[in-house]
Amino acid sequence: EEIIFKKLGANFAKKALFKKVLKETRKGVKNRENLRFERTRVFSVTREIFIAIGKHFFAEQLLDHPRDIFYLTKEEIFSFIDGTGVTLKLKETVAMRNAEFAEYEKASPSDRFETFGMVHHANSYQQVSNVKSKHSGDVLKGLAACPGIVRAPVRLVRNPADAPNLDGCILVAERTDPGWAPLFPMAKGLLVERGSLLSHSAIVAREMGIPAIVAIGNLMNELIDGEEVEMNGATGEIRLFRNGEVLKKE
Repeated sequence: EEIIFKKLGANFAKKALFKKVLKETRKGVKNRENLRFERTRVFSVTREIFIAIGKHFFAEQLLDHPRDIFYLTKEEIFSFIDGTGVTLKLKETVAMRNAEFAEYEKASPSDRFETFGMVHHANSYQQVSNVKSKHSGDVLKGLAACPGIVRAPVRLVRNPADAPNLDGCILVAERTDPGWAPLFPMAKGLLVERGSLLSHSAIVAREMGIPAIVAIGNLMNELIDGEEVEMNGATGEIRLFRNGEVLKKE
């Protein structure tokens, strides 16, 4: 505000207009954040409703665990209660989905791929074009998301619930969602294998002022947990080090 008023000088009309626009903008931002908060509360209430249903199904021995309810669709749950469901074997359905989700954790599709015919049949989800790696020698390259230069050890985190102490370290992840947000303030920097400038990682990093780089191909395999790197959030480059020396990659 001081910079703007200084530039406006003695133009009182523009100063008055700026103050009015600023006031309305702050009001709009406040309302937007309040709406997002209320929406989050609705999600929480809805989640509690389904957890309660899961506990009831578990008590009736329809599920092996109350939280197995999340492996069923909303339609499957309500149609079972109404007696219009196409199957009564909820435990078997949950077991099938659980096994399928376990396979998803092992999968590593390319950022860009082509499919033919039925999307979920006979497609590899791997890059089909010959795109050269952005990495070169001792430097990894990603998409600059928030400026800042940080040199520190990296911590590779695959599950936010099992995250180690991040104090003074750079957080490295394959992807993030809102559940990762509590970890961000503890990290000096953020490196994410997937994402874009509008992904959760990039937006939250900018809001918190944490140097960040996203869309770094094969990041989780390129880095070693605990090794020191230097990241530049303005250029999207990560320089590799080992024992204080630049690590020359084959």
